[in-house]
Amino acid sequence: MLEKIFDELELETQPKSSLFDLPFIKKRADPVLIIFIILTSSFIVVVAIKFRIFHMWAEFLGSNLFLRISTYPLLISAVIIGSGIIFRTIIWFRYKPQTIEPGESVNWPFVSVIMPALNEEELIEKSIASIFNSNYPQDKLEVICINDGSADSTFYYMMRAKQIYGDRLEVVNFRENLGKRKALYVGLKKSRGEIIVTVDTDSKIGRSAIRNLVIPLIKDERTGAVAGRVAVLNEKENFLTRMLSVRYSISFNFGRAYQSVYGAVFCCPGALTAYRSNVLMKFINEWVNQKFLKTPCTYGEDRALTTQILKAGYMTRFQSNACVYTKVPTGLAQMTLMYLRWTRSYIRESILFAKFMFSKYRTKNRVMPIFDFFFLNILHPFHIFSLGIIIYSFCVHPLFILRHIAFLVIISFFLSLYYLRTNKNLSFLYGIPYALITAFCLWWIVPFAALSMRSQSWLTR
Repeated sequence: MLEKIFDELELETQPKSSLFDLPFIKKRADPVLIIFIILTSSFIVVVAIKFRIFHMWAEFLGSNLFLRISTYPLLISAVIIGSGIIFRTIIWFRYKPQTIEPGESVNWPFVSVIMPALNEEELIEKSIASIFNSNYPQDKLEVICINDGSADSTFYYMMRAKQIYGDRLEVVNFRENLGKRKALYVGLKKSRGEIIVTVDTDSKIGRSAIRNLVIPLIKDERTGAVAGRVAVLNEKENFLTRMLSVRYSISFNFGRAYQSVYGAVFCCPGALTAYRSNVLMKFINEWVNQKFLKTPCTYGEDRALTTQILKAGYMTRFQSNACVYTKVPTGLAQMTLMYLRWTRSYIRESILFAKFMFSKYRTKNRVMPIFDFFFLNILHPFHIFSLGIIIYSFCVHPLFILRHIAFLVIISFFLSLYYLRTNKNLSFLYGIPYALITAFCLWWIVPFAALSMRSQSWLTR
């Protein structure tokens, strides 16, 4: 099944079923999208007035002393979040991936691709093949695969690939599972490249991914890491994977894109990221032995590397034209565990970033990351607090919740529009149920992750 998906996947192409098929609209996609956003925003206001949403909220919040007091933090948070969305959207429209101009001479650096693997016998050979099938100069490319104590035939397929690619592929075998962080550390120590690229072995990279990742590192010595775009390999498997495809697209094509404009992508993903080797070597010993709350850190290695690079004063960028296709969870329980692991590392690295974000850790673009940090982190308490009030409102006015859910659907539709700029197909509608599931079913992940920070279980392995 998955091999068929790999073989049939059309890498680095736009979806065929586009909303913007007319030539006039295609050439003016951004203005059309801006008009669409303005019209949708106006529609939200009209519906809110028609449904008497604002009026009912005013009556409800004024019904007792506790709710009257709650009104102030809710309004302040809502204004900050709304301002943050506008602020980030304006920056987002300025983002463009860096490219090589026609006729521009480039001295491509030597690249070491590091691929740690645990129980990936299904996909490992095709993942390796996608690296060697890339259009990066083959004489400036090496691949280091680390078998992290797999219990299946991963090591066998690595060795079979080595018979094909010879000395260009180095295979390291751990007899027992030591964790992804230590596997990467060994790969880093063995690497010879000026540039280090990490790739997950349940993924397949686009043909131009490595070349496009390297471009910002060539053009700007202040850039220390470049994040690739992670897309969903098994998008069509079920309803959940389709929703996650929209979530991934917005996370990368919006979230990391606007952060890239001011050079502060907070998390460069392990699935596909390029690093300067000489920058990594400054702190990899500290990174591999990282502890938090006196507990060794076993996950979130990609976000930890990003934090260290930012702390060292370097820029972190995003290249939307460097794509990797990866498997995502197909069940709600597996997805929840993945989010729990991500959230723990998010909380940990946010605390560590907050310790130096007001310092002169770099000479330029220090203010924007501070604003973004506050915009992002005010979402979580606002989400929990507002959800509690919504549940209480259901007990007092049961019919109010029905109108409120309808209003949330409209807002979810609005937020899903960010998907349209880069994908331009009707799949953005899957963002609506995903937003509702996140709002009502996954609210507990942040507080639970905060209370269980000492847990270092990988959860999804």
